[in-house]
Amino acid sequence: MASPWGDRRNETRDPNESDSSPEKSPSNAYASDNSKVIGPKSYSYSDLAKATRHFSLNYQIGQGGFGQVFKTSLNGETYAIKKLNNFVDEQAEGKLENEIEVVNRVSHKNLVKLVGYCIDGANRLLILEYFSNGSLRSKLHGKENVLDWKKRMKIAIGSAKGLQYLHEDCEPKIIHLDVKADNILLDDNFESKVSDFGLSLFFSDAASHVSRSSIRGTQMYVRYKFLSII
Repeated sequence: MASPWGDRRNETRDPNESDSSPEKSPSNAYASDNSKVIGPKSYSYSDLAKATRHFSLNYQIGQGGFGQVFKTSLNGETYAIKKLNNFVDEQAEGKLENEIEVVNRVSHKNLVKLVGYCIDGANRLLILEYFSNGSLRSKLHGKENVLDWKKRMKIAIGSAKGLQYLHEDCEPKIIHLDVKADNILLDDNFESKVSDFGLSLFFSDAASHVSRSSIRGTQMYVRYKFLSII
């Protein structure tokens, strides 16, 4: 599958990082192996607007700083449509490109599957698997106490298996960098699914560690000693 961004993928490289860094950019790693990847489907904005009745609040199931999430049916299947905001700079565009490329190349029962995407003018949307139990955060902080210790252990183990797959079994390996309860989704059986790969990094087998010139991730979940040096 050809990247929907064509040849612009190398333009977002951090100029402060040296060429000898062991870290691989997501786009370069993807380009070197794209012959093995079956890409997600490209949807038109008009089709997605029609499926959600022009993104009616009746279809909305979530909202955050990234945008809104809508539940709808496409071709007889139920999906979640992630409608993203703030596409006015290269950083935001790069985050979407990163998420599409990462989710597209991984396959594990504890990772969210990317079904499709839409790039139409200023509109950017992702079509993802829908999970009826929402996020882990909604269950931990909701009014109903639905998570007994057996379910919590199942969720923790499933999430760990998904992350282990990213760290050890992918080629190149992937670091998520934004693991939090909002990004752990739950299916009908409370099987956990790690989502939101917009901040992820690829790294090579030869790398023993990855150095960054900036902190990534949601601030409240980043270790204090890292925030204190910013």
